[in-house]
Amino acid sequence: MSQITSEIEKCFANLVNNNELKDVNERKEEFKKFKNIGIPNNKSENWKYSSLVNDINEFSDLKITNKRQKINFKKSLLDLNHDKIFLVDGALYDAELNQEGIKLSELKNFKKIENNNSLTYLNNAFARDGFQLEVSENLKVKKPIIIYNYFTENLSPFSFINIKNSFILNENSELVIYFNNIFLSDKKYFCNNVTNIDVKNKAVLKKYLSHEHNKNSSLYNFYNINISEHAKFEYFNYIQDTFSCRDEIYANLNGSNSFVSLINLENLNQNYNHESKWIINHNKPNTKSSQFLKSALHDKSSCVFQGKIFVDSVAQKTDGYQLSRALLLSDLSKFTAKPELEIYADDVKCSHGSSSGSVDEESLFYLRSRGINEKDAKKMMIEGFLAESISKITDKTFQEIFLNKLALSNEY
Repeated sequence: MSQITSEIEKCFANLVNNNELKDVNERKEEFKKFKNIGIPNNKSENWKYSSLVNDINEFSDLKITNKRQKINFKKSLLDLNHDKIFLVDGALYDAELNQEGIKLSELKNFKKIENNNSLTYLNNAFARDGFQLEVSENLKVKKPIIIYNYFTENLSPFSFINIKNSFILNENSELVIYFNNIFLSDKKYFCNNVTNIDVKNKAVLKKYLSHEHNKNSSLYNFYNINISEHAKFEYFNYIQDTFSCRDEIYANLNGSNSFVSLINLENLNQNYNHESKWIINHNKPNTKSSQFLKSALHDKSSCVFQGKIFVDSVAQKTDGYQLSRALLLSDLSKFTAKPELEIYADDVKCSHGSSSGSVDEESLFYLRSRGINEKDAKKMMIEGFLAESISKITDKTFQEIFLNKLALSNEY
């Protein structure tokens, strides 16, 4: 048994011995499934290119943190008319929701997410922190909701955090949400976050995220997304200088005329790495999907993209698009792409493409001939390359927010 597995078993034993814990038998069953598969390793095809595997195995003394640190929220609030949810070290801390028809509740009891994945089983067994956000039928939420998600100095080194969140958009509702991850601690910890999203008939959810300046922690984010008839889901993730993170998205187009758009912008330096595994399942006719990823990789940074379009035999008239591109700004940076198509219908339009390369020398020469120094010229070219991801965002307010983030990012 590996050191990390032994530590996880100790943590689980302490958890189930807690007299206040409910659903012990269900949690034990999920933990048994985790043990049958074990900690992810590079022998598995799904984890073959993953750096997170090595990061997880470095954890030799796991701790579960229960204390919550008080936060000065005003320092990080965006200058924008919005409602607010505050999370501290994985737990729902406070909220300011001033619009009727929005229901927010804590997720304290056992809630299972189905996926044959050892880390989701682990989350099912451990998770006691998180929230559920539900929007009523026919409600078009006027103001965006920003979730301020703080990771604080209160976390012990090698803390082990399991979080489970849920979003439900009922029929004909609309919501824009921004998940702003704020890393206040440079300590090393492992966060295992599982999110379930249900977008019901004719509903629209736009979910934007940012992961910035995370120096030491390892993050695993799993999303299970169900999209019903005539519903739309838009996802955008802004990643800058995040030490180690893997995002897995399973998007299920379960109703005709449903649509999903997944977008990543990755700007990494040092030896940081980010992985994306996206699987879009076209389960009904007349569904549409788009996967779009752009990465700028400096120093020894790396990016892995595994994107798959699955088309069921009944899903005629499917339109699936996938594109990943990387700008390699160092001889030591690395981009790995594994695009996949699995199609069982004959009347479809599906495409995928992937490319990587360095800064175009002719374009660089042109800018320098116009009096722009080499450093500023490269910065302009990198920003122009990454900005195409931001242009895919359909909400103009957040498009502007992320363009400003990009312009104010550290010197390249």
